[in-house]
Amino acid sequence: MKRLAKNLTENSIEAFIHAIETINRPSVKYRMESFCFLFCNAWELLMKAKLLNDGSKIFYKKKRKQPRRSLSLDDCLNRIFTSESDPVKLNIKTVQELRKNAIHLVIPFIPVDIMGLFQAGVLNYPKALQDWFGVSLSNRIPLGMMSLVYDFDPAQHSLDHAKMKRRLPPETVRWLTEFQQGIRNQAASLGRVGNQFYIPITLQLAMTKKPDKADIVLSSGIEGKEALIVEVPKSPDKTHPYRQKEVVELVNQKLGRTLTINSFDILCIKKAYNIVSKPEFHYKSKFATPQYSPQFVDWIVKQATKNPDFFTHTRRKANIIPGKKKTYS
Repeated sequence: MKRLAKNLTENSIEAFIHAIETINRPSVKYRMESFCFLFCNAWELLMKAKLLNDGSKIFYKKKRKQPRRSLSLDDCLNRIFTSESDPVKLNIKTVQELRKNAIHLVIPFIPVDIMGLFQAGVLNYPKALQDWFGVSLSNRIPLGMMSLVYDFDPAQHSLDHAKMKRRLPPETVRWLTEFQQGIRNQAASLGRVGNQFYIPITLQLAMTKKPDKADIVLSSGIEGKEALIVEVPKSPDKTHPYRQKEVVELVNQKLGRTLTINSFDILCIKKAYNIVSKPEFHYKSKFATPQYSPQFVDWIVKQATKNPDFFTHTRRKANIIPGKKKTYS
């Protein structure tokens, strides 16, 4: 990676982390506007890093006696996401539209549909970071932060609620109402990929006599105090069900006859891309052999499909001599 591309990527990650920290602090009154600025900045920097890595220029032609200017967010979007109906592109452009207008509006809370727009964008970013640069966010921020904090009881924050209409000027209510309706319409038109543009936020609770089977447990708290939300870790046997041999078999099955790999290729991939530091791909308990997730299998297949020399390149990058003892797990 070129030095400038590397610096842009690092700055992009920092901007994204600050966006997450801001949106997940309900006490910050300016959090919606702040999130929009940081989110758009994170994507702009990330896309410029990708363009540089792809051999493209990120600066406009310099005009005499004028400072050098880099590509705008819109130009980056059009060069990387060539389809106008790409849900990730539409998500970023819609947040950008909100950024341009929110500064002229006084919005002391985040409407539920806008939060759904943000939630989709927050999940899109780390996927692009992983796909474009092989960088995982899991070692930088807790995965729980990717689930955005929303002001509880969306009904109380609906623009139709009398309380909200008293707090906001009529023109702000009109603009936000139309903006949110546009989000819902766009999501509906995208069909099955709509969740990359917008994730509806709903509250659904289920009662169970076996809390160990649940992903989230609600507790009433001591002496009837405010409820706590406790996340129950899922079994690695469900999230990471495959052993190394099974990963090899599945990859070969998905690739068909075009390419075949063996266990040595998996060892090279682990070292070359530091897979042991990526919990979404790799799990190892204290007493068992490593286990791998379906996402790891899909990631390998995707890399090999994009680049037929992926395994050859990975072997060179790992620089492992076959038969020599490996010191990593």
